[in-house]
Amino acid sequence: MPRLLHIDSSTSPHSVSRSLAASFLAVWTEEHPGATVTHRDLTAVPIPHLDPDSYVALMSEPRTDAQRAAAALQSELVSEIQTADALLISVPMHNWTIPSSLKAWLDQSLILGRTLPYDPASNPLAGRPATVLIAYGGDYGPGAPDEDMDHCGPYLRTVLGKVLGYQLELIAAFHTVTPFLSEDPVELEKAALSLRQAHAAAADRARKVAGAPVPLR
Repeated sequence: MPRLLHIDSSTSPHSVSRSLAASFLAVWTEEHPGATVTHRDLTAVPIPHLDPDSYVALMSEPRTDAQRAAAALQSELVSEIQTADALLISVPMHNWTIPSSLKAWLDQSLILGRTLPYDPASNPLAGRPATVLIAYGGDYGPGAPDEDMDHCGPYLRTVLGKVLGYQLELIAAFHTVTPFLSEDPVELEKAALSLRQAHAAAADRARKVAGAPVPLR
């Protein structure tokens, strides 16, 4: 039975990225009833940002109680990643990049020799499916005037796809703040269309990932 690691990072009570994750999960659980889903809500239970103790735990043998506690958390996060057959991350763009809560999760869980490969040819996570669902307040898509201001999607492509080797798909909903800022029917329909397309893409991606064979480990 496949195992899914699901990461949520939005703080908004009107979160679009979480709603996209719900569309993915609805299909996933339909295809794999009873399958294990490990959920990390980085707003409800934040991962601490790196501090001197957690940095020592990343780089060497912990010697103090604080360092041992940091190492235990890092090992827990690493285990969740290593045992997951698929990864799902929902994320809003915050100030043109990822939320700091998601950065903290990455900083505490990407460890050389464990999740980060010394040798890219022997990457332990290579080929596993990862799906990133991104909510953009405006339009940062290909060809948009503000495309080069997107430091959310490209960063996650670098980390998850290029470095970790996941078989990665990014699905985006644009214009998510339009319903709160505009009454223009043209702009509202543009936002609604992008949202519908993103929900459909999330469901399609879930079907594809759910149907993929689970590798033996």
